[in-house]
Amino acid sequence: MIYYMVRFIVNIYISMYYKFEVVGIDKIPDSGSLIICSNHIHWADPVIVACKSTTRQVHYLGKSELFKNNFISWFLKQLKVIPINRGKNDVGAIKNSLRVLKDKKTLGIFPEGTRVSSKEEKKPEAGMAMLAIKSKATVIPIGLIGNYKFRSKILINIGEPILLDEYHDKKVNKEKLEEISLEIMKEIKKLT
Repeated sequence: MIYYMVRFIVNIYISMYYKFEVVGIDKIPDSGSLIICSNHIHWADPVIVACKSTTRQVHYLGKSELFKNNFISWFLKQLKVIPINRGKNDVGAIKNSLRVLKDKKTLGIFPEGTRVSSKEEKKPEAGMAMLAIKSKATVIPIGLIGNYKFRSKILINIGEPILLDEYHDKKVNKEKLEEISLEIMKEIKKLT
């Protein structure tokens, strides 16, 4: 309930601050396990993707440092943000993410794990592919383009759904997971 109230208010604010063009919104399924993956160039990206690309509630992974303040921690938990210790194999975050996907909900992930300028490149994390394969979720690549200045246009370019059926119910090694994540990141980059 809090999620949708906050989203409604935030959507009004960002719609006044930025101009949006959304391309391909029809590619996002209305139901089923879903991982939304996008590039991450600005702090507002999770809000923009959650408000403008889908009516579904998006459960994001957020760096654990954001949860140090009690009020902010409470607020983020109300928004269903899953804390993750970056740079470590965070089993709790993986389990919580898989639970979201097993419940046929939507998980938002930034494959590079942090903000990266549009001119930079960072290797994506293998966890994205692992979550998609284990949960049998559909992956939706999204490219965000914009300079994030007041009243500037932000393009939300939604790509074709990616299905990883060929890997379901199979053991996939880390190298293959990294390769799959890299391929998904390439699809995101094509949209930017």
